[in-house]
Formats: sequence, structure tokens, C-alpha cells
Amino acid sequence: MINAPFELAHEDNNPLDLVEELCQSRGWKFVREDNEFMTVQMKGQKHAYEICMEWQEEFSALLFSCAMPIEVTEQNFEMATRTLEQINQNVWLGHFDLSTKGKLPTFRHTLMLRMIPSGIAVDIVNDLFEIALAECDRFYTTFQLVQAGDVRLQDNLHAAIFETIGEA
Repeated sequence: MINAPFELAHEDNNPLDLVEELCQSRGWKFVREDNEFMTVQMKGQKHAYEICMEWQEEFSALLFSCAMPIEVTEQNFEMATRTLEQINQNVWLGHFDLSTKGKLPTFRHTLMLRMIPSGIAVDIVNDLFEIALAECDRFYTTFQLVQAGDVRLQDNLHAAIFETIGEA
């Protein structure tokens, strides 16, 4: 469970050290490349995702990206950019773009962590994991339809964007 309490073993200036502790405590698979880069494997409802994080100490910024394993072809690139624009108008935190030379829809967000205590920073990162998974799952089928050039795209996009209020 993502929201379970997490206690820090120590204070540190590099949030990736804290994320590594978080991953170990949750049993999440991760690879720590170096002091500035790590990846975490997370299972969403629609697919397993790889979340990449890069620490830029100069700016006290943690770059966060989650690429969806759906390759957009050149023939569907224009449809993908229009879809991304509509999606981004409805995403409250972060945004989607096309990464890896314009082929993979990717959720991105940058956290500015200067002057944020470590305990709060790890809570924010934990929340961002949850948000990234939710947004990727929310638009997974939409990006599959883009990949296929499917005409049902608009109906699916409206359904993904439509938010219900209350309960039935």
C-alpha cells in the first residue's frame, strides 16, 4: 500500500537516498544507477510502469517521469499531440509529453525540494508515485487508441477526462 506510514532512518540532502529507503520498506523493485538517477518498477491497474527519477542538486530538483510502454508511430504523431494537449488541460499536477524521440507518452513532474524537510519530501514523493500511476492508468486506453489510430479516441478521451461527483 502506498499510503502506509513510513519512518526515515536518517536525514539526508539527496532525496534519492530517501526514495531508496521508501522502496526497500515497501518491497518495490528499484535500480539505483548512481547518486543522481534511479528507476522504480510500479504496478498500476492497467500495466506495470517504470518510474525514473533524476536528482539535480544544483536546483534542488527531483525530475520524475513515467513512460507508458505504448509507442506512437509517425503516422499517428499529430493525433498524439492533439490528444496530449487535451489531456494536459485536465491534469492538475504534472503533464504528459512524448519522450524517447517523440514515441512514448510520458507523465512528468519536477519537484523543487529546497528547504523541504526530508520527512515531508519523502511524503511528497510517495504521493507523486500514486498520482503518476493513477494518471497513467487513467489515460492508458486513450494512448492505446492513439497508437492504433482508432476513431474511438475522442469518446475514450471524454470518458477518461469526465469526473463524476458523488456516488450512485
